[in-house]
Amino acid sequence: LACDRSMVALEGLCSQVEARWFYWGWAPVYDKMQKYFTSDAMREAGLDLVARPGDAPVRVLDVGAGTGTLSRQVLQRWPDARLTLLDQSPEMLSRARVKPDLAGSAFVLSDAQVLPFDDDSFDCAVSSGSLYYYPQPIVALQEQLRVVRPGGQVLAMGSLQPKPLILRILAQTFNRFPTEDQYMSWFQAAGLSDIRTKHISNPWNATQYALAICGTKLEGASQPARAVADQPTTWRRLRGLLYLPIHLARFSIAMVAFAIIGPLQILNARKGMARLASEQP
Repeated sequence: LACDRSMVALEGLCSQVEARWFYWGWAPVYDKMQKYFTSDAMREAGLDLVARPGDAPVRVLDVGAGTGTLSRQVLQRWPDARLTLLDQSPEMLSRARVKPDLAGSAFVLSDAQVLPFDDDSFDCAVSSGSLYYYPQPIVALQEQLRVVRPGGQVLAMGSLQPKPLILRILAQTFNRFPTEDQYMSWFQAAGLSDIRTKHISNPWNATQYALAICGTKLEGASQPARAVADQPTTWRRLRGLLYLPIHLARFSIAMVAFAIIGPLQILNARKGMARLASEQP
């Protein structure tokens, strides 16, 4: 059986199937637990790469929008933006739909590697904590490049590979954690120009940072071909069943790793938050 790298690497959630399973279980507690992993300050710093608060893009696509955390900050920054939230997880997207401040937004359940939009449909595409989940991140970026207008921008924010060896092994077992060079190579390979990067971090831990990276679709640049979704066939359904034990094994190993690094991250965050609170006058 043909099998791409994402099926055999230890990057457990770097697969649509495993990621869908994970967020099916994580969705009910996601909004409560997210504060231990990311922060508004991180996302605000990343959004600065797209435009300053007064420079408002009109049509914004949030790719891998989840429960709408980044989308809400987009609307706080650019209240008149026409926002579209896209995610492959119905459980996550259903929680975004019920948030009052997102009531005027559009919600699309779809694969980020095959965007269901016409060329040049948006002024910018943004994402936070989603790009490294995709089995083919370059394809996902090419699709975002295709749907933004010439002069439009593509922004991604995501975790970086931990430096300590044990944490790096655990993190890479759970999911893909790219290096800064990998993010840059993806953006370059996708055809983005004027690429800028910025380290972003939580207020309670400035040494544990992530990366915001933003590129521009140049005027007159060649347009990426539109990705085409695989059509369901008997063979593809059979192949999905044959791969099921592999998916289950990868998912189980990833969850063991997350059961270790997740609580460590929460403990570290709580300590940092307590320290910040004690320093307040």
